[in-house]
Amino acid sequence: MTRSTLSIDVRPGAYETIAAESAKHLPLEIGGILLGYHEDNDVVVTHALVVDSAAATKDRYVRDDVLANARLAAFLTDRAADDPIGYVGEWHSHPAPSGPSSIDRDAMRAAASASDSPVALLVFTPGGVGRFFGLVARRRRLARATIKEATVTLPTRFDPLGPLPDGAVRGDGPVFISYRQSDGTQQAEALENLLRAAGLVVWRDRVDLRPGTTTDRLEQALTQGLSAGVLIVTPEVAASEIVRERELPRLLELDRDPAFSLCIANKVARLRSPRKCDYDAPDRLLRLAPARTLADKKQANMLVPEGEIEIVRDLLMHRIEQRRPQIHAESRDFTIRIQSRPDPFAIDADDDDLHLRIKAATEGRLPSSEGLHLLRRTLPLTGDAVFAAGAKRVQISGGAHLSIGLALGAAFPETKIGNLAVLDVRGDSWESTPSTDDPITTNFTSAKPSTGAAPSTETDRVAVFITLTPAPDREAFERLVADSPEGFAAVEILSATGSDRIDSREAGRLSQALAGHIKRLSADYGRAEVHLAFHGPFPVAVLIGHYLNTLRTVVYEWDGDMTNGPRFEAALVLEPGATAGPMMDVLLPRSTDRPA
Repeated sequence: MTRSTLSIDVRPGAYETIAAESAKHLPLEIGGILLGYHEDNDVVVTHALVVDSAAATKDRYVRDDVLANARLAAFLTDRAADDPIGYVGEWHSHPAPSGPSSIDRDAMRAAASASDSPVALLVFTPGGVGRFFGLVARRRRLARATIKEATVTLPTRFDPLGPLPDGAVRGDGPVFISYRQSDGTQQAEALENLLRAAGLVVWRDRVDLRPGTTTDRLEQALTQGLSAGVLIVTPEVAASEIVRERELPRLLELDRDPAFSLCIANKVARLRSPRKCDYDAPDRLLRLAPARTLADKKQANMLVPEGEIEIVRDLLMHRIEQRRPQIHAESRDFTIRIQSRPDPFAIDADDDDLHLRIKAATEGRLPSSEGLHLLRRTLPLTGDAVFAAGAKRVQISGGAHLSIGLALGAAFPETKIGNLAVLDVRGDSWESTPSTDDPITTNFTSAKPSTGAAPSTETDRVAVFITLTPAPDREAFERLVADSPEGFAAVEILSATGSDRIDSREAGRLSQALAGHIKRLSADYGRAEVHLAFHGPFPVAVLIGHYLNTLRTVVYEWDGDMTNGPRFEAALVLEPGATAGPMMDVLLPRSTDRPA
């Protein structure tokens, strides 16, 4: 009679414990106790207890019997009297891919000789999908024990991944962020906001995966046109099946395509070195070790602020590398879309080379202080990336607060970007280069405020109000001047004359003239710091910033309500010529931000 095959059925909880602990303890072996019950010839393993060993090495595990008995007793204490779950065997890991050794077999025979029930052994070799080896030992007559190999049945939660479809990598697609929510959410949000502020479109489950959707939606996101991915490695990522079983395998497949860029954001510290990351941790925690799949890739240290900027720079330059051949082949503009109000989504991805999304404030008219801080960090990188693209002209569209428009123009100064164009909502182009068909219907005049403090000879600051709209409201600017404790060496109001509406063809001449007037005013007072309040079209704000490339400028935003009346609030400081410019400081309080 043929006897049925012996089987060890490993349930999900036991599987996760063995696989996770084996990976965590690499390069050493680790092991412990198997708990479960017997079912005919099968051993069902429901739980696996870990028993640490001070004597463990890379090729040997010696169980601490005292600790093992204590942990077994503690486990059984909480079980009901009729609970069938009890001790059914042992497990340990083999970092090298090998099955049970002769020492393991001898130990199993000894354990079975002292047991009335079959005793199972599981040997797990970590790395990749991992592999289990199973033995079952039984006591026979005269206390002799026999040992046989057993089939190991493992739990299956996910269907196998199919091949990547055509179009899974797309140069203008979003950047996918993979992370463990329990300890990676804060880092994911920080990177998401930085990447959006730099001009990259981001796919993240928080906003782009509808509630209640299954892993099918996640699979669609990973296979329908990504340009890059960021894998955030935190200590608890080891417990994320979604990251390990779905997101990571797809990201590694996508990374084989040179048009895809995979960045690893490592937030696992080395032992006794809290600011240095453990470059072996990603493979170990995600159960790829002993292979060095991720260790041999570039990793950014998320334990220091420079790590985030390193990822933003790498992904920006990757996008430029993908877009530059098309820009040169078509001799087209480098296109940037900007927005500082609506919330962003991955579906915002479009044909623009960069799409800057500045984090919005929760209420009020002012821009978000946090959004400005993010832009301050990323704008130098965006400026460098645009310059590296080598386009003959840069075209900006969308809309944002006027202070952001001035900062954006300052990031693309005339000394680096010769020709800048801004599209308005009607699609008309406002060019930095004066137009040959300029109708010259709009000019400007300079005047002093009718009220306010007398000029101060004790300061090197000048105040300028540019208003390009009919019937300007000067009250807010006059309050700014009057309320300044330091005062100003000079105060001027530059107002549009000649027409009620500026023609887009006048933009180059007008912006050059306005910027030139401000430069001369600053020079008259020893390169004085300029305090600039601007009220006019967004395209002109960008173009004036483009030409104010030698000045230190404090930029204001208009605000007001029924209680306090109209006023200008200091928003940011621009200094394009400085090393960390053009945004040197953010002056708005953080109370205008979204709650964390």
